[in-house]
Amino acid sequence: MHDFLTVTLNPTLDVATSVDKLIDREKLRCDQEIEQVGGGGINVAQVLHSLGANCLALLTAGGYRGQEITQQLLLDKLPNLVVDIEPASRQCFTVYERETGREYRFILPGPALTNSDIDNIYTRIMSNLPSKWLVLSGNLPPGAPDSFYAQVIQGARAQRPDLKFLVDVAGPPLKHALDARIDVVKPSLTEFEWLTGQTFKDNAECVTAARHFVSSGQTRMVALSLGAKGAVVVDSNKALAANALPVEVTSTVGAGDSFAAGFIWAISQDQPLDQALCMASATAASALQTQGKLQFEVNKILADSQQVSIQRLL
Repeated sequence: MHDFLTVTLNPTLDVATSVDKLIDREKLRCDQEIEQVGGGGINVAQVLHSLGANCLALLTAGGYRGQEITQQLLLDKLPNLVVDIEPASRQCFTVYERETGREYRFILPGPALTNSDIDNIYTRIMSNLPSKWLVLSGNLPPGAPDSFYAQVIQGARAQRPDLKFLVDVAGPPLKHALDARIDVVKPSLTEFEWLTGQTFKDNAECVTAARHFVSSGQTRMVALSLGAKGAVVVDSNKALAANALPVEVTSTVGAGDSFAAGFIWAISQDQPLDQALCMASATAASALQTQGKLQFEVNKILADSQQVSIQRLL
């Protein structure tokens, strides 16, 4: 049995490239493309695996892109469980504009799942529950009900009452998942503002809003990533803020997923909350410096985590 299971219903074959400047209606000569497998749960699994965790990535795959995805995961030696679907898996792409330092990310919706696909995915998840953490990360594809993650949480908890859950998803599926009660919710600031219907000016306002979800029992912890402003983590006892490590950003792809992976890896090692936040921040910083596979050296991440400063907010 694996310690971690990540679920990715809408994986992608990500292509990244760069140009001097984006100009409409022009033929833009790009640099050589960088191709990698993406999707929230797969990103989390890649990082956990590189840190030495016993992790299994469950994903859907279909068509020629699905074959490329599974072949790449085989080359990466990432333990995985593929649920076959008929339509082709999606492709997304990222363009880095050197002149401005801006990154443009184009996210396609992905193939629509049938009711039979959904039932098959649910069954495969229930048959491969991990011993420690179930990670539900990434937006749902067309055809999947908004309540799917909540249904998975409820079904998994019935089988394994001690299992822990991390959810990183946007929109209505996030509300459903919180109603099912989880251990860690990991939104970005944009996702958190959507969830709460508020606009936050500072960390104190974020903490007040996060405390509502903790006190209501919907989640034990809120791990809120704030991009260049760092991160905030709130549980029933304390609220902590971390600075973002000063690094040269080459890509933002997978930074939030890396944060989530570093956080639960540290929690699973029984590290205190402040050290888990440092680990998460250091892992996210490594992702920001990476174009390509999210595979990190654990000793470097641990060393970088010592450079993260933590402030107690409550």
